[in-house]
Amino acid sequence: MEPAFSHRLQSESDVRSIQSLEDNGFSCCELFFPEREPIGDQTLKLIDDVSGTTNLLLTAHLPFKNVNIASVYQYVRDSSVDMLTGMIDSLSDYVRLITVHTGYASPSVSGGLEKAIENNVLSLAKVCDRAGQYDIMVGVENAMNEKYMVGRNFAEMERIIKGVNRGNVGLTFDVGHARLTGNIEDYVDRKEYIVEIHAHDNFGYMDEHLALGHGKIDWGYVYDKVKDIDCPFVLEQKTLEEGLESIRYWQSLSSESSAYYRLNKILGEIRSEKNPRQLLPINSEMIRLCENVLGMGGTGSNVNHIVSSCREAMAFKVAEFVMDEMKYSMGPPRHKFALMAVGSFGREEMSVESDQDTILVLDDTVDDDGRRFFKMFSESLVSRLSAAGFPRCRGNMMASNPKWRGTIAEQLARLDTTYERSVIMDARFIFGDRPLANRFLKTLHMALHADPTYATELAISAIKAEVGLEGDSFKVEFFADSEDAFNLKKYGFRIYSQSIKALSVKYSITRTNIADRLWKMHDLGVIDRKSIDRYMFAYDQLSRVMMLGYVHNIKRGIVSNEYIFPYSLSKKDREGLKEALRIVKELQSLCSGQFAIAKTML
Repeated sequence: MEPAFSHRLQSESDVRSIQSLEDNGFSCCELFFPEREPIGDQTLKLIDDVSGTTNLLLTAHLPFKNVNIASVYQYVRDSSVDMLTGMIDSLSDYVRLITVHTGYASPSVSGGLEKAIENNVLSLAKVCDRAGQYDIMVGVENAMNEKYMVGRNFAEMERIIKGVNRGNVGLTFDVGHARLTGNIEDYVDRKEYIVEIHAHDNFGYMDEHLALGHGKIDWGYVYDKVKDIDCPFVLEQKTLEEGLESIRYWQSLSSESSAYYRLNKILGEIRSEKNPRQLLPINSEMIRLCENVLGMGGTGSNVNHIVSSCREAMAFKVAEFVMDEMKYSMGPPRHKFALMAVGSFGREEMSVESDQDTILVLDDTVDDDGRRFFKMFSESLVSRLSAAGFPRCRGNMMASNPKWRGTIAEQLARLDTTYERSVIMDARFIFGDRPLANRFLKTLHMALHADPTYATELAISAIKAEVGLEGDSFKVEFFADSEDAFNLKKYGFRIYSQSIKALSVKYSITRTNIADRLWKMHDLGVIDRKSIDRYMFAYDQLSRVMMLGYVHNIKRGIVSNEYIFPYSLSKKDREGLKEALRIVKELQSLCSGQFAIAKTML
């Protein structure tokens, strides 16, 4: 695999930037030409400078703006193909591979998609024929999630490549685009087509071109699937600094000292363990990994991912073990059931101090014998998870509590308080019957969103709360023989969470994860792109500081995930916490405006 960076080439400074790539671990550069314009003499001179002063393998990303090789209009297709083949002529002395985009289907033509695929094949055949004259490979890039783009799924891409039927055509696999269309697995399972890989991250909603590890793509999975492919691996970030960060991230995936490698090792140990009693030392290993990640500057989201992944694997493994044990003594369950994670467990936002939050949904046909069976299952599950280092919920919101074990109707009828509804709205399937879980989630969210008071109650709770920052000073209080303790949950985290939840209910957002909820609010026009970055920074910093505080407290013999001692933090983390609390105030104001509730009214 050839590590590469995608770089524009418009000036001498771009030449110097590309020349620095070799010193930073890159062996290839993709020359990026997004605009529809021919390559002039000045650009050719710059390319010649790069080629003559580096040993970099060069590829080229040909224009996609104002280009449509799939157009129903012949003159548009011919013009697009002529422009692409002309660029191939210009670049033929320098590159051995080019990437082109598929075109757009026409929404006004009957059978527009089929016609667009046919036109893509015809146009690409001409492009490949011209490229073949220079022994240049053509990579056709899979499309993102725009409505009329061709090639949003692997089946369409395969039809196009097979239809072109040339020896110099293949797939430029864009991982970010495949995340947007939800089909990364389809592409990595057909590696024989891939001639180049484009790598950038996103949250699954917009083509953001983030640095690797800054979105929600599982790069560990991608790494395992594509690491042995002999092709350029092109990092497509907005700046070289982000590209350098991404290549370090990618390279770390193969290192036994990397967080990803260690996390995968822990998950493997959990899944292969035959004795639940042996999960306790594995849980301790997970805690040490979290401490190491924080020590290296990791964010709260990094810790959340590690803990949530491990605890989910642990819950599934123990549930599987208990069920197998009960089948041996009592036979298999006669009724469908679904074990659900709720609270931070459901949101996949757990820290090491997070406790068990689970409910057990039972099928409507369950009888008394079935209820006894699931009572034993739940009690054994909770007990064994506790023994494995996954602490019991202090508020007893666990499947072992009869209140949180029952049919869909029973579960909804038992939601007595706003707090309980707030916790259960984060429900996520863990083990059992997924269709039953989906039915429960659909019914739950319909009930919560139809409640005329629920969203307002959440909003009032968030708006009237006091954020623990006055000017530049923390609201400190006495705790554990110290007078400079800060209640991070009360004066920061809880307000943040309640604000997000209130807005999610107002706009009928059923996603549970904080980042997913923020992106859905962006899609609905509630917040802008800049706000997402600020709100995610606040979340990451609050989570990081909470974990740092927990570790510090344990060393002092204090068990608390609420109180931290801000003046024991590094200056960077202390200032980051202050900024996070200022952002929490901004979120309060957003909530106040959206619900038309002024704090002075409460």
